[in-house]
Amino acid sequence: MTDAGRLGTGTSSEEVLGAAAKKFGAKAEPAKKDEKPLGAAKSPGIKKAPAGAKPGEEFHFETSKEALTEAERQKKKQKELEEMLKKALEEARLAEEEARRLAELEARRKREEEERKRREEEERKRREEEERRKREEAERKRKEEEERKRREAEEKKRREEEERRRKEEEERKRREEEERKRREEEERKRREEEEARRKKEEEEARRRREEEMKKKAEEEAKRKSQLADPSQRWQRLRDEKLGVDSSTDPRLQRVRMREEAADESRRRTRSEDEAVVHATEQARRAAKLAARKTARERRARMPGRQPLVRSITNVPANEKVAREYLNYLLEDLNRRAPHQRIRAGAAMYEKDESRQYIPPALKSKDEFKRLNAKCKNEDSVDILLDDAIVDDVERKHRSSVIDRVLDFLKTHMPVPATEIILGGSIGQGTAAPSYAAVQIVVLSDDFPKGGHEMWLPSAVVAYRKILEKAALEEGQLPDLTFVGHSQTTLQFMVEDVDVDMYFTHEWGDTEHDYDHLYREAMMIRETKARNCYAISAVRRQNAWVAGLPEVVKDVVRMVKNWRNCVDWGEKKKRPNSYLLTLMVHKAYEEACRFTEDVNEAPMEEDILKEFINLSQKLDRAIGRVTWNDYYDPELYRVEHISRLPVVQDPAMPAFNVGETMESWNMMRHEAWIWGQSLGILKL
Repeated sequence: MTDAGRLGTGTSSEEVLGAAAKKFGAKAEPAKKDEKPLGAAKSPGIKKAPAGAKPGEEFHFETSKEALTEAERQKKKQKELEEMLKKALEEARLAEEEARRLAELEARRKREEEERKRREEEERKRREEEERRKREEAERKRKEEEERKRREAEEKKRREEEERRRKEEEERKRREEEERKRREEEERKRREEEEARRKKEEEEARRRREEEMKKKAEEEAKRKSQLADPSQRWQRLRDEKLGVDSSTDPRLQRVRMREEAADESRRRTRSEDEAVVHATEQARRAAKLAARKTARERRARMPGRQPLVRSITNVPANEKVAREYLNYLLEDLNRRAPHQRIRAGAAMYEKDESRQYIPPALKSKDEFKRLNAKCKNEDSVDILLDDAIVDDVERKHRSSVIDRVLDFLKTHMPVPATEIILGGSIGQGTAAPSYAAVQIVVLSDDFPKGGHEMWLPSAVVAYRKILEKAALEEGQLPDLTFVGHSQTTLQFMVEDVDVDMYFTHEWGDTEHDYDHLYREAMMIRETKARNCYAISAVRRQNAWVAGLPEVVKDVVRMVKNWRNCVDWGEKKKRPNSYLLTLMVHKAYEEACRFTEDVNEAPMEEDILKEFINLSQKLDRAIGRVTWNDYYDPELYRVEHISRLPVVQDPAMPAFNVGETMESWNMMRHEAWIWGQSLGILKL
């Protein structure tokens, strides 16, 4: 409340004067004792009541001149005070207005100061934002420059890589051309040698015929001379009567007895020589068998001979993976739909993106030749057998890699799998140290039984995209490298282990289930579609290989080691592991026929010799190579639906393993050279 407001509330003049004096620094004088109040001037006839008077009583006195003068003086003083009060109020009002104005000016100054600071802060932020944008623009330009340089470097590297590949391709073609010329030269030399050998044999036959004719002429001349000589009459008599009356003529009986005695003596001498040679050969073979038995026992104690048995049952499906798999599957099915053939037994696909290269071997061809020469000099294949066994360190490494792959697959199944089985060389226990390959077979009830040409390619492509996203983009299996995919197989590598992944329907593992599978597969006439059923018999394939004798598995490893050290040039010329296993087992059966002791196992040299002989004979002209472990081969004949040669899968009669080789010429040639280098085959 202002001073004027406070004065308007009926306060006394003394209070007002005191306030004004206090405000303006003046000192208010107190009223004198004999001074009358201001109200007395207005009512001069009234005086102060005496003590003891009752309220309301009035006392009148006579006014005097002095009283009037005092009243006027008080009145004047009152007016001056009122003037001072007005002046004080006006000054207070002006001071208040000045204070309010100053306060407003201060507030405005503060607002202007705050506004200035705000503008300065905004300007600072704007400059900082511009600086940041300039830095970001400079950083972006720097990154773009680096990206451009990186792309240019990559482009340069790509061009260099393409140039290197082109040169390698030209070098490979040059080597192939040289190899072709060398083979043609060898083939020409071989034909010339065969021609020379044939001519030599014809010359030898002609010489023998001439010797026989000469001998006959000499005998004829001798007979004529005997007839002309009378002293040889008894011989003529023997020749004339031989076989007619020799039993009655004592002279002819004595001649016959002397001739029989001479023949018996010659036979006895020849038998003794043959017995000595046979005994020497048997002693040498017995010593070799004893040494081979010791070597087999030593190899049996070496690690790396047992299969990596891994089997995961009842794997649930991952819902997230299942949704992605369904999207990828439908996308690929829609892409392939216009190109699918509706007729039965259609060709599987129009494009094959499977692996077209042959994995490099750890051992060079020259090193393998030196091993062969050493084996030939020492007359023993134990060196090659020991070299074909995987050591413990490598076996543990492969086992850890496969465990990581299986653990990854367990959490990334798009469909519930009844079982995930390992097959191939590692799963069957016949892997060689020069190359690690494994088959991973996913069996599920959700996969269709047939019609593989319709759904299997899209399933392979969809699961490849899942692996690319999970393993590579999310980094869950960073060392996975995709090699390619075929119409039935997903091919990738984890470190140095080559993985072929298959998807098939779960038919079951009973005799009735396999009969149903065999009948279903035999009704298919198209080769690729029929072979899709073979992977469903992976359990029987593993069991059949596991039941082979250890000597057969050792030779299989040795043959695979040889296969991995040969430059095949093309995939279709390279025999797969399962075909080599079947051929070595057939060679073992053939070698068992030539062993004298029934309980004696043939030596590795004998099995290897029969394997090379089988590779020379196994072509389009040979019949069937079959087994009857799980079925009767006569009930499942595939000659009319398959091309020769027929090497029937012992676990799946509809699968001709021989069809996996499109050309046998190079294999026959390389196997023959190997046998020559080992001294197993003679020129």
